[in-house]
This record gives sequence, C-alpha cells and structure tokens, in this order.
Amino acid sequence: DLIYRRFNTFITMVAAMSSYLNADKTYLTLTPAGIFEAFSQSEPTDEQLSLQDLLSYEQTLLAADWLERYSDEWLQSFIEYGWIEKLSLLLPAPNLPLDQFLPYVVASLSGKRRAAIGSDEGFCLARIGYSQEEADMLSVAAADFSGFMIRQKQRGWAVESQAISFFQQVDLLIPETSFVFLWIDGSGYTIIIDGEPLTNSRAFVEMVWALKTSGLRFLS
Repeated sequence: DLIYRRFNTFITMVAAMSSYLNADKTYLTLTPAGIFEAFSQSEPTDEQLSLQDLLSYEQTLLAADWLERYSDEWLQSFIEYGWIEKLSLLLPAPNLPLDQFLPYVVASLSGKRRAAIGSDEGFCLARIGYSQEEADMLSVAAADFSGFMIRQKQRGWAVESQAISFFQQVDLLIPETSFVFLWIDGSGYTIIIDGEPLTNSRAFVEMVWALKTSGLRFLS
C-alpha cells in the first residue's frame, strides 16, 4: 500500500511538471466562474488575490510569470475548478473607457442588449440601452441591495449570493433585471443586466478586465 501511494504521488508530480513545460509559452486568464470566485468578497483571500492578479495587467499573463509568485498546486487546483483558462495566444486588455467599451459587449451580456454598471455608492459609471434616468435609478437600487445583503450577513444570515434577479413571470425562467455584485480593489461594483443575464461568456470576463484596469473607480 505504501509503494502504491508513493507511485501515485510520483505520477501526480510528473503530470504536474509536464503540464507546465511550456509555461513560458502559455498564457492564463480567468473564466466566468473564475471571475465570480476572484471578485466575490470585499476582503479577498490570498488565493482570490492570486486569481485577480491575472486581470491586473495590460495583457494576459504568462503562466511562467504567474508561477514565479504563486504555487503550482494553486494553478493545478484553479484549472481543475474551472477558474483559469490556458491560452496559446497573448490577448490585450480592453483599452477603451468603460462607457465606450460596454456597447461592444452588451449583446453578449444581456438578452435585451441593455446593461449598466453602478458603484457601491449608487453612481452610474456606464450604461447602454438604458436612459440616464433609468440607469441612475437602477444604480441606486443596486447599492441598496448590496447594503442589504451585507447587513443581513452581519446579522448571521449565511447568504453568499453574488447576484439578485427580479422576475415578472411566475415561471421564473428569464429574469426581468439582474444585479451582479463584484468587489474590485476594495470598491464594490454592480453589473446591471436587462433580460436574460449572459454572464457565462468571454464578454463578461472582458468587461471585468476593463473595470479592473480602468480609472473609472476614481471618478464620481
């Protein structure tokens, strides 16, 4: 039994090393599930910070560069959990201001092509499809919902929700409006999506990457 365990350990180590022999040619990025894991808390863990690091630069990060700062075991686990995707090509970060970038991704985010981004203070940072009045109203509502969830958690309600959806139809199939809550560099953001929320998409990752690298968080 001991020999068998040692053999399994050896095979696992060899497989791990083989996976990253091309670490200097393999780029890493987050998946949509990785976005929700990385940016779900106002006080992220070390593992979550390591995931956030992948969206902290103007281009995708080489696996070799990431592994200089974080462990191979973490990378293996994150890939197994479906939080990290390996790429063969370098991708640049979005370089447009968020209000100009949002129109390019809205069709891949919202079933009705309407979306907005609000701050945790209730300000609308960007919008597409919504009028300014609608976006302002939804941004204030989003901040209220975020505050409500934080208060209930402090009172002992073990709620770990990262989104709230509202439905008009009783079948609860497609929501009317959804609020997705994220924490980026200590600031809270809400992605407001009209109709079916299409967050399981590359566009969702690109938009969060744009938020992570933009200067919008310093604007009021």
